[in-house]
Amino acid sequence: MSASAWAVPLKSVTVKGQLLDMNCYSDFGLTGRDHGRMCDRKCLLSGAPAGILVHGHAWVLDVNHKPLAPYVGLTIEIKGKENTRDHVRLPTMMKVIDHGHWKAVKLIPLFKPVRS
Repeated sequence: MSASAWAVPLKSVTVKGQLLDMNCYSDFGLTGRDHGRMCDRKCLLSGAPAGILVHGHAWVLDVNHKPLAPYVGLTIEIKGKENTRDHVRLPTMMKVIDHGHWKAVKLIPLFKPVRS
């Protein structure tokens, strides 16, 4: 089978939602800023994946999660691509409402391209 047969069509999206720690959300349904202050930061810093909760549906964010740890439980807006088959969003831009103002967040890819 060719590689294109396995390709998943990606569509461009802009969405707002709550930044999640996917481990605590998946295991216990935990959300919100109070939880983010207590647990999610520790979880993201120790390797748990980040996600975004949009209209009751959680999506995994395909991005380095460690820089996002201070913002767990806050409202974020992302622009990027969406893989509906695997329920993954690949953000190219993210901003967060921090103390009442939108602030850009620097995103770091999960993997660096290999150069030969």
